Amino acid sequence: MNNAHQSCLPVEVLTAVYRRAVAQAYLDTCATYGVSVGYSLDELQMTIAMNLEGYYVTRHGAEEGMDMACTMLGDMVSPDILVAKPRLTQLGETMMDELCRERLSAPLSATLH
Repeated sequence: MNNAHQSCLPVEVLTAVYRRAVAQAYLDTCATYGVSVGYSLDELQMTIAMNLEGYYVTRHGAEEGMDMACTMLGDMVSPDILVAKPRLTQLGETMMDELCRERLSAPLSATLH
């Protein structure tokens, strides 16, 4: 896991960077597969903050919970997010699919037989 304390950025800033990278990478991945997410970038970031980050903060307190959430978000995107287009790791894809499953829709061109 990444350690938020290795960065010179405050954990809140680093978490926001990871949150945006995860959200953008997920939207890009869904678009590649022709899947509608039903969220704008801002809405998806808020969903991540409320559900994923909120989970850790509620259970572990503000400071420790934010550290844990930051680490989790960092593990969900490829480590080169500052020099390349954000890409989800397998953990990131799994977590985001679970978080967004109720709003995902299949591609319009898909036909079931």
